[in-house]
Amino acid sequence: MEFLEALEASGFSMWVKESSTAYVAVLAFHTIGLTFLVGISGATAMRILGVAQTMPLAPMADFFPLMHAGFLINLLTGTILLCLYPTDYVVDPAMYIKMVAVIAALVMINLIKAHVFRNGDPETQAETKTAKRYAATLLCVWLVTIVTGRVIAYSLETRLQTAAAVLIAVVAVLLVGYGVGRSLGWIKSS
Repeated sequence: MEFLEALEASGFSMWVKESSTAYVAVLAFHTIGLTFLVGISGATAMRILGVAQTMPLAPMADFFPLMHAGFLINLLTGTILLCLYPTDYVVDPAMYIKMVAVIAALVMINLIKAHVFRNGDPETQAETKTAKRYAATLLCVWLVTIVTGRVIAYSLETRLQTAAAVLIAVVAVLLVGYGVGRSLGWIKSS
């Protein structure tokens, strides 16, 4: 614990915490990294799930290097953010939930890449149940990652309220989406 206390009190950590410019820059780059990583992989997952079917899937493989760049940006900026308050974060279960979700998302991205983009025609591969399961799982773990990452800075009461609000919102969106999908014929009864 002494190492973490020293890290938190280091000149670099104090400079980032006390400099509004440095802190804002780290957060801005963390957001840019999220945009590349979560945005592109999320769009790919939604395309596999049937959103924007007129858009060809094969060219999306060219975006994987941007996802990797986004991950590297987030690895760097996330490490800097962790260094600011390590004594708080290493005992915080939300941090560990977030890290497990990030790892799960990276695994899903690689499974999608291997299954959809390296096994023949991406359009055909995207129609498989395996690809759809990978895509849905990826979207779910990104939701967990973003929510836990967002609530790390808050008290337990605020975290519980946020978790309840997210759960209610997800259920509402799924119900409305199901209703719209049924009415438009996208979802057929079995």
